[in-house]
Amino acid sequence: MRCHIFILFGLAIRHSYARVSPRYETVNGNTSVPQTNAPLNETLAYYKLSAFNGAQNTLTHGFFQTSCGSNLSFHYTDPSVYGNQTGTASRPVMILTHGYPQSSYIWRRMTQPLSERVPLIVPDQPGYGLSTPCTTGSDKLTIAGAIMEAVQSVYGHNTTVVLAGHDRGARTMHRVAVSIDTFPGITALGVFLADIVPTVEQYASFANSTWSVNYFHWAFLPRGAFATDVIMAYGGGAWVKQILTFGSGLNAMGIEIFQADDAWAVYENFFNQLSVTNASVYDYAAGATIDYDMEIADQAAGRKIAMPCHVLYSIYNLGTEFDMPAVWSRWVDASAGLTVEGIGGNKGHFIVEEAPDETVQQINTFLDRLHVTQ
Repeated sequence: MRCHIFILFGLAIRHSYARVSPRYETVNGNTSVPQTNAPLNETLAYYKLSAFNGAQNTLTHGFFQTSCGSNLSFHYTDPSVYGNQTGTASRPVMILTHGYPQSSYIWRRMTQPLSERVPLIVPDQPGYGLSTPCTTGSDKLTIAGAIMEAVQSVYGHNTTVVLAGHDRGARTMHRVAVSIDTFPGITALGVFLADIVPTVEQYASFANSTWSVNYFHWAFLPRGAFATDVIMAYGGGAWVKQILTFGSGLNAMGIEIFQADDAWAVYENFFNQLSVTNASVYDYAAGATIDYDMEIADQAAGRKIAMPCHVLYSIYNLGTEFDMPAVWSRWVDASAGLTVEGIGGNKGHFIVEEAPDETVQQINTFLDRLHVTQ
């Protein structure tokens, strides 16, 4: 009986997703501002990320019009900073991607130390932050393509990178790692994934009622326009505050760091915009259908991550439900070299912000393993 229920549920999701229409148009360049929205606070939206960047003390911010239709917002190290070493095996470009319901701002406490070692590019994933959504799809392969185009627009066609991401951004980087041959000119030395298991494993875990409740938005958001309407009726910013609260750990210092620098206000500001909330719904709808099916196909064909992979996770969060080394060993080729490390101290899902120093340490250890210049 359980199997039959699962199949019917899967069909219902796919049918609903197919009927969702792009009801909310993007205007004013990069963020929609319908009359019913709270006004966009541009001071919060156009933040800077501290970094070593030549004469500047912040990363350069720009936009790139991608072939999927997204006008991608991203922060990056100027190519002149590391000269002809930029995008080589000794100074690879590190791509830092964010999760839900956030933006590139999650990396604000890490861009300074990391930029002193490697050039960085830190995008708002299409549809999030100041990036407009892709018009050709919301699946991770399409999202990844937009980000790789931006990378090559700055650093050239033949560029060596290190992939890194948290939450939805980690899922994008997972897709790049498996489908690296889809991106000609991009050489990836390795992939760093923060607090995720593969999408298929996450959905399978919902047989546990407690875990299903904890991740209730995975079933709700794929309902498409209905989910957008409900969130906007509740208030996009109010919704974000609740999701961030649900996902936080119990460590008081971690929560204080997470909320510092107006971080929650930044994310609430973006999700008060209909276009951002709606794009995030499409993200999860694609995750429940296209991305899920691609992972099933990968496993059937034996396609796995075939590059060095480091998984960092919250013991308080994923560590309570999954045997993380065992889970990821099913998705990473045995010859690739998988390492898995947990962060304790009751720090929650948002470990990049609750434990930035520990995350930087883990990234640097991974870069050491990849023989990246100190």
